[in-house]
Amino acid sequence: MKILLLNDEFYTTGASTAMLRLAERLVLQHEVIVMPRIDGQGEVRKKFEELGIPIVHNIDAVDLIVANTLMAGALVAEAGPKCPVIWWIHEAEVGRDLILRFPQLAPGFRQASHIVFQTEYQRKVYGSFLFDSPATVHVMPFWNNAIYQYDNLLPAPKQKKRIVCIGTIEPRKRMEDTIMAVDAMPAALRSEIEVVFIGKYLQLGEAARKLVDAFPERYRLLGELANEETLSYLASADAFVLASYSESQPLTIWEAFELEVPVCLSDLETYAHIGFRHARNVMMHPVGNIEMLSTNLQLLLTSESLRGAVTKAGKSLLLRNLTNDWTDAFDRLVYRVAAEAEIKRLGY
Repeated sequence: MKILLLNDEFYTTGASTAMLRLAERLVLQHEVIVMPRIDGQGEVRKKFEELGIPIVHNIDAVDLIVANTLMAGALVAEAGPKCPVIWWIHEAEVGRDLILRFPQLAPGFRQASHIVFQTEYQRKVYGSFLFDSPATVHVMPFWNNAIYQYDNLLPAPKQKKRIVCIGTIEPRKRMEDTIMAVDAMPAALRSEIEVVFIGKYLQLGEAARKLVDAFPERYRLLGELANEETLSYLASADAFVLASYSESQPLTIWEAFELEVPVCLSDLETYAHIGFRHARNVMMHPVGNIEMLSTNLQLLLTSESLRGAVTKAGKSLLLRNLTNDWTDAFDRLVYRVAAEAEIKRLGY
């Protein structure tokens, strides 16, 4: 089959990383090309090029399109009547806001052949759009197996306790909450901490920005890094923080579990559908509650028993999930769509 992967952008996000992992699988059996919704450079682009996958800028005649993220909705609506489309939607609550801002995304629900979510919670979020959609909906959790490709992954050197945040620095991720939480700690503990941010910089709140400028050795913005270097920093972390106000199923949490790094999360409803539980396998705080995030971090940084219990439970949850290979499931879906298209071509 000739398959077009409609990616969002080429800088490193959970969605673009997931598409890359899928491409690695599909290229073994199919002719694969990739088209970005927004073109540009980035680590993910380099990986596609290393796989020998051509990067195109127009939708040519293909047998199947796999469209990545909600923002592909307008292209899904345009391409759907011409060829089968699997729409891989990663966004949760933020997706409703995006549809209000960009109504042209909504028709994609009527034209996609299949829609893939990561959690049952997303089915709930988009329920009103799925009501009259002809698409078949699948819930397919995924994770990044790249962490298992490095035999000797070494933690990055450090001199202090290290908190790591991974993701695009933009309002949804609430990166500033970690900065303000560290600033709220007692001075003695605060002086022993560094916070490392890995990801493309878009926007940071003014108060947090001033702290970064005032204490650059404490709050380090490293930008986008290669996957191995990112994992090396994560492996060195004393805590990983993801304080977002909206997520579906972040890859970085599973990577932290594998590396036995304790995780601090905002208490999003979607996490209950994945199996995350406060004080069992993660530490949680209400979105925007900097005082509680600061308290949770202090507990993890100072209590070895809590760290040990939380990381053991997190890895246990991960290992249970690894018994299913999501790329196998996606591959079966690709062949199912091909069979459906052939049946339709034969007039049945």
